[in-house]
Amino acid sequence: MTIENFSNRRELVSKLEAARKKNRKNDPVSVRFPGEERSLEVYPASVRNHPKGGVLLSGRYNDRDALFVLGRENLRVMKEYDGEFILRHSDFAVMKCRWSRTTARKIREDFPQYSPISGEKGQVSISFGDVLGHAAKAQLRAFKDKAELAFSRQCFHQLEKLDIHPEDALDVVTRTVFQEGYEGGYAAEACHLTTPEQVRTMLDAGYTRFSLEPSGQMLFSWREKPKKELLESMFEVPWVELRDKFELMFNRYKGNRIDLGPVRFSEDDEQNEPVIIMPGEAEILAAIRMFSEIIIQVIGMEKVMVEEGRRDDLVLEISFARSEGALTPFELFFLVTELLRHDVIIDYVAPGDLTAEHWTVARNTRLTGLSGSVDHLENIPHETSGLKFHGVIEDISYLTAVQCMSELDPVLFREIWTHSRNVLEQVRQETELDIPIQKIPPEKDYGDENLAELISVEGAGLFLRHTMKEVFAQKDEQGRRYLRTAVLDFIKKHEQEYTDALVKRYQQIADTNQ
Repeated sequence: MTIENFSNRRELVSKLEAARKKNRKNDPVSVRFPGEERSLEVYPASVRNHPKGGVLLSGRYNDRDALFVLGRENLRVMKEYDGEFILRHSDFAVMKCRWSRTTARKIREDFPQYSPISGEKGQVSISFGDVLGHAAKAQLRAFKDKAELAFSRQCFHQLEKLDIHPEDALDVVTRTVFQEGYEGGYAAEACHLTTPEQVRTMLDAGYTRFSLEPSGQMLFSWREKPKKELLESMFEVPWVELRDKFELMFNRYKGNRIDLGPVRFSEDDEQNEPVIIMPGEAEILAAIRMFSEIIIQVIGMEKVMVEEGRRDDLVLEISFARSEGALTPFELFFLVTELLRHDVIIDYVAPGDLTAEHWTVARNTRLTGLSGSVDHLENIPHETSGLKFHGVIEDISYLTAVQCMSELDPVLFREIWTHSRNVLEQVRQETELDIPIQKIPPEKDYGDENLAELISVEGAGLFLRHTMKEVFAQKDEQGRRYLRTAVLDFIKKHEQEYTDALVKRYQQIADTNQ
């Protein structure tokens, strides 16, 4: 669609508004100015009046993403945004601003609806991993009417390994929600946090949900230890940091019968049976060993939020969803209860595989709700319970990009697949990936028309996910990370095809879990 023959700014904005109503996908429209060879590519849903005058638009110019400011050259807003005048027509000029960290910050400052919030309005919220930073448009199209959204679920360590600044990942989301005109509010989630310093880094970048994710076999191996060994290990517990003593903590649970009231799962169902917890001595000892250091970590994380005066605006979670096991109802009760003794009120716990007993514990321990895979979406309590659910959708952005490459850019696909196979053995040694190279066929065995079949081989998704870091780290002779650049350039060039492919996959997830 092309817009031309407008006499002033008001008429141009009016035509853009009309285009928005006809263009449900918000595909860019071409705006042609009289006498100009180059046109502006504008997303019609992005048209926004600035409170200090002028109109802001998101789009592209000369094949580069940009923010456009339309107005008189002497407007105050023209001086506040960092850009250059590229066009003048009738009663207004057009200033082009590069979508930089400074521009994104300014948008969040001037338009608070495009800043992350904690997201505590509805009963269900959903977060999406998106290491490439270009999946938010597809996520928005697939889920905006189904739940509150927490775009930009970023793993701290993954950002660190890929040399991506946390704010850069958030800035892409800012650009997307502005571009799409989405004002429903969203959260930005930081996960796999382990230290107060990491919390401060993500807090300074603008994130609003914070998830400590302890993992590994050692955490749950304490359950298998004999009572004698558990007792001996109590000397290793950091009692001073816990401001507690073994006898006091142990006797808080020994011999106790903990009666937890039932919780309703739907309007039609009867309330579930109450949960009765009677922990044995070995179970109590194992819980002490499992959670003592985690409690200290959470105390430190919350302290940062309190010191910044932001605690009431943020969400704090502990997630065991990726751990090799799930919390028992007593372990969940123990963890939350002990944190409350330190005046730490966490908002969510992801205990692993959710059960009705987990929801009953949550209802009786002042938790806001529970988190987990969206596979549990059907099993959340009815809203009258007062509990909330936060679902997590795994990051499919890179896998989808590679899938699109197999059809649209076979040369790049072959290069990425070959490099991934070359580093597979190294990755296997560094991780717990159990996929022998024999299961990953070489690309040379497939013609261009059949490359997409490689994505369907057993283990292809895990193989690509685990080797992505090495692909992104690959440098050319000039020290440039050329494959990472090539992937991002591919997504920009084929934005529509990439977004459509992602929407299709997200909608499959949404339809499966309705």
